[in-house]
Amino acid sequence: MGDPNGPKIETIPQDARYHNCNATKWCFATFVDYHKCKRLLGDGNTSCNQLSKIYKVICPNEWIKRWEEQMEVGTFPVDLPPKENDCTQIKRR
Repeated sequence: MGDPNGPKIETIPQDARYHNCNATKWCFATFVDYHKCKRLLGDGNTSCNQLSKIYKVICPNEWIKRWEEQMEVGTFPVDLPPKENDCTQIKRR
């Protein structure tokens, strides 16, 4: 029997959009949604925190690392909203 005072173990809820399939699309979509949420609503938003929890559970660490590196150098394949107070990321038309 486990220690009732030990760490609480929990998992993420199932997403009906990605049932019975490869989790790759769910992983990428949740990673992108998290970064959009964070940039639009700021750090500490509970919805953003839930998205963060999901992508960190379902995405391989190497993918996350690679995507974060791509975001830093500007080669990430998805246009994200500019970071708060960061005028250098606004695209001019």
